[in-house]
Amino acid sequence: MRVCALGSGSSGNCFLVEAPRGWLMVDAGLPWRELRRRAARIGARAESITTLLLSHEHTDHVRGLGPLLRRGIKVWASPGTLAALGIPGQPLSSPVDILGLTVRPFPLPHDAAEPLGFRFEANGAALGLATDLGSVPPDVLEALRGCQVVALEANHDLQLLLGGPYPWPLKLRIMGPRGHLGNHETGQTLAQLAQTGLRAALLAHLSRENNAPHLALDTVARALPDWEGKLYLTYPDRPSSVVRGGW
Repeated sequence: MRVCALGSGSSGNCFLVEAPRGWLMVDAGLPWRELRRRAARIGARAESITTLLLSHEHTDHVRGLGPLLRRGIKVWASPGTLAALGIPGQPLSSPVDILGLTVRPFPLPHDAAEPLGFRFEANGAALGLATDLGSVPPDVLEALRGCQVVALEANHDLQLLLGGPYPWPLKLRIMGPRGHLGNHETGQTLAQLAQTGLRAALLAHLSRENNAPHLALDTVARALPDWEGKLYLTYPDRPSSVVRGGW
């Protein structure tokens, strides 16, 4: 397994997961030219990617969808997301085999039509991806349990958010149970997953206004004092490290 965030944040979200039969894209928040450029930096060809999973319909996850649809990419998403976007696609509500991976969708608490996280499995290895969620209810924690690699949102530092320039209603939305995870909640979640075999975690969807990379890393690391795994940052303007896993 290899996974990389080509971009993560409010300016555009896109992950690539290397399946046994090729690269699988999760979310399409990058313009086509930028997608090609960043994919090439990790040795992938955007033109050869045939399958796209969409987590939800918010603009930062679908901004680059048009060119991909015109190229005939196969889209998988929840029925609610497909309906919200008004596009054809494969409804995704139960486990399915895609490019040699078992893809297990699970619902996320976020203020979108029908948002999903994804668990990818092959040859005894598992990767979890959950990047827009305001809380971690038991069913989400269970969906991520046993994953060797997890990409999880670490959107904001609470004090930066509270003291920042956003209007109060927007702050309430971000902090709410269907908004975005803060660094502290991300650390607590990863601490629980560290007890079930977690080896690496990518911190995703960091806010430029309400977070900082060192704050995210420091806060999450404090929740994992004895963990022997590795934390990785994701970036809005360039690919993350390519994280290798089990298959």
